[in-house]
Amino acid sequence: MIHSTQRKTLEQTIAAIEAIDLTPIKFKACRKEDGYGWSAGYADQMEVAYKRYLILHAKHPELTLAPEQDVDRFWHMHILDTRKYAADCETTFGYFLHHFPYLGLRGEEDAKALQAAFLEMQRLTAEEFGEPAAAARYAPGKDAPAWCSLEAGKPAAAWCSLEAGKPTAAWCSLEAGKPAAAWCSLEAGAASASELAASARRASLGVNR
Repeated sequence: MIHSTQRKTLEQTIAAIEAIDLTPIKFKACRKEDGYGWSAGYADQMEVAYKRYLILHAKHPELTLAPEQDVDRFWHMHILDTRKYAADCETTFGYFLHHFPYLGLRGEEDAKALQAAFLEMQRLTAEEFGEPAAAARYAPGKDAPAWCSLEAGKPAAAWCSLEAGKPTAAWCSLEAGKPAAAWCSLEAGAASASELAASARRASLGVNR
């Protein structure tokens, strides 16, 4: 654990988060042998989403937030580079940002706490960055990206979007009888079209406290 002699201001922390060089983390995440086999474009998206998660933690340290599964995986990969992670934590927060991997595993109430943390993450992402966090991402390695997410506190609301510059249509709907599940697919007949499924209940177990 790192003990810092000086905490950062919020402005300093956000600037430092945005400046983190995560190139080696993305390189490892794209490897099929010992990474996740992500495409370079997908790794870039996860870098943005991960930095947004860190920014939300900096702005709301009193809250428990649960990021999407692949954002949590990106965080894991960052942590595994122990020296870099420790140094990046010191540069950004001025203290070591720990990962708590047990939320949601300790019974029904804990599972509800995970759900609440995930929905709070969704709400804040939309509020802070003007767009919803992705509850599901396109399949790793694919270059026809689409993702879908639920609106926090509104189980009947879901929306879908494609990567900027991609003209292919995407469609989104909720699964009947399962208000926490949303499905997203590219228009039939489109190149690399695939159906993507996501559930808020399958959110990652990574939290900020």
